[in-house]
Amino acid sequence: MIQKRGVALVLSLVFLCLVTTGNTGCSRESVPKETGTPVEKPKTDTAEPFRIGIYVAPGREYTLDRHYEAIRDAHINLIQDISMQYTASEKTAMLVMAAKYGIGMVVADARINGTDAAIREMIAQYKNYEATVGYYIKDEPTVSELADAAVRYQKVLSASPGAIAHVNLFPSYATGALGPIRYERDYVEKWIQMAGPQNLRYLSFDNYPFMEKDSLREDHYYHDLDVIRRMGLKYQVKTSAYLQSIGSSIGLRRPNAHELRYSAFTNLAYGIKLPVWFTYWTPGGGTEQFTQAIVDEKGNKTDLYEPFKAINAAMKNLGPCLLRLDAVQVFHTGAHIPAGTVRPSDDFVLQCSDKQASLIVTEFKERYSGEPYVMVVNKSLTETKELAFALPQGKSVAEVSKETGKEIKKALTGGKLADRFEAGEGRLYRIY
Repeated sequence: MIQKRGVALVLSLVFLCLVTTGNTGCSRESVPKETGTPVEKPKTDTAEPFRIGIYVAPGREYTLDRHYEAIRDAHINLIQDISMQYTASEKTAMLVMAAKYGIGMVVADARINGTDAAIREMIAQYKNYEATVGYYIKDEPTVSELADAAVRYQKVLSASPGAIAHVNLFPSYATGALGPIRYERDYVEKWIQMAGPQNLRYLSFDNYPFMEKDSLREDHYYHDLDVIRRMGLKYQVKTSAYLQSIGSSIGLRRPNAHELRYSAFTNLAYGIKLPVWFTYWTPGGGTEQFTQAIVDEKGNKTDLYEPFKAINAAMKNLGPCLLRLDAVQVFHTGAHIPAGTVRPSDDFVLQCSDKQASLIVTEFKERYSGEPYVMVVNKSLTETKELAFALPQGKSVAEVSKETGKEIKKALTGGKLADRFEAGEGRLYRIY
């Protein structure tokens, strides 16, 4: 699987939990020095928790308390398992350990590629384990493999209607695997239609921007995020993406802490509802050589573990609110913006005073009330920015706290909002 992902990226380079209980909805809270009258809390959708995932499960010899405890402590509540070679008893041991630490798991088992009876047998074996939330079907199908993935998707849902049936798509720049296709229509939308939008729990894809020699795969990165965003909105399907947390010998560099933050908030700004880190555990043993990830090959924490933990905590606190928001428009600002992106209009509700600041500015709308939110992301990978934003007269702003998930009314000076953004950091505001 790791090798398959690596081959796809090589080809592309040719051209390339805690489950969040009790923290539901966009909670409203005030800070004494900035408080106005609290606004009534909106209706909350508690059907689905906000999940933060890792790819892949620790190896069978590492099904130990200390490793799953470290995963939980890093605010991960989903493991995407893809290992087909393990026995069913080894899988169930992983599920028991995951449940002990409040972590869900998408289970991989070779029987997914078997007969109808084999698929039913597989699901019957795992479905009653507390940690089981779904089943792995296919990673990075080619166009010709979509039909078979869709058939197996339906078989999983028939046997386990509430499960996450996991299929993850290629990025557009994997041209060696996909060929000269129209990515949006011939691949992404085709998959949605084959699987049935009413059946898809998540529309998932790969997207890795951090390349060797400190280069950034910026145009393709934002193009693909926007395709997935628009398709998710069109078909009312939640979206998921793999976030790069590792480097490899096929042209990807190891991200630093600022770049992990950039990955997290750029994906959230494009409406991603299930971020999954590739990878948490450092792979080993294959032909592709990897840098250290969040933990090394034996599960020891690397220098990225603590920033990873802090970034996930922020996402976890924003997540219940973000689940209710649709990213209806995404804008970029600065001296240069990526190909295919657009700048905000002069009458957009939040206007940055520094026109050279390289930002993402996303207009979100609350799904039920239409209430407006805006996320601002500092796209700099190195610099902290002190930014000021003008608002229309009479407007107020509350920020959804990354520490508590509750809203805090922001003080305005001369009708302007001032805030500090670390490299790669995003902030979520409600405008009212």
